[in-house]
Amino acid sequence: MHPTPVRLPDQPPVSIRLPLDFTGFCQLRHAPYRGHALLRLGESAAADRAVEDALGTLATNWSRILSSRRPARRAWQILTASIEHQALRQTSAPPTAARTLYTLLPARQADAMLLHLQHVPPHHAADLTGLDTAMHAYYLRTAQHTLDARLAPSP
Repeated sequence: MHPTPVRLPDQPPVSIRLPLDFTGFCQLRHAPYRGHALLRLGESAAADRAVEDALGTLATNWSRILSSRRPARRAWQILTASIEHQALRQTSAPPTAARTLYTLLPARQADAMLLHLQHVPPHHAADLTGLDTAMHAYYLRTAQHTLDARLAPSP
């Protein structure tokens, strides 16, 4: 990625160089992160803010996150926290199916189900969320069972 010039008032521009591994991470994950944020927030501007905030947090903590046991898991946690923060800031958030999903299910199950509903292949969804494929499949199965039980008609 090319340095981004930043100009402060009455100061020469400052060039910021991001590590190539961070740049690659962002290029691979920006679109799916934004798509997920858009479904959860229902507004393009809020989704953009959530992803930008998450990537900014990742950038400032990149070396520590990269040395963690599951960097993708930590990145997903930062993204979801940023989405939740944006959701709290929305004063007139449009109702979305994703919002309902997160009221009916625990967050990890809702994440798995929402990615499934977006037709994200299980191995890719597991990679995005930093889980192994078996754990992602478990969350998806338990989400389906929970939804079936909650939405079943009463006898």
